[in-house]
Amino acid sequence: MMPVEVAIQLPDDVAAMLRHDNRDLSRWSLEKLLCSLYRDGILSQVEAMRDLGLPSRLAFEELLTRHHLHRDWSAAEIDTELAALDRLHLPA
Repeated sequence: MMPVEVAIQLPDDVAAMLRHDNRDLSRWSLEKLLCSLYRDGILSQVEAMRDLGLPSRLAFEELLTRHHLHRDWSAAEIDTELAALDRLHLPA
């Protein structure tokens, strides 16, 4: 699949505010978009990580924290994650 280029026009004051710390606006925008798509359940974590080139789940979780975009987990999803963690737990 070929990447799609998206262009947006920001008001000058917004662009200046976003550039104040020399951030790469293209990368920052991509991260925000893909993290939002993950949060909204449109992308899986694996898809978002792949498209962002992130090497680990921890790196993705750190990115979500930086962008203040955490996913609202359903009770069923939490139960599934907890069950997976229980299966990984080895008795001491």
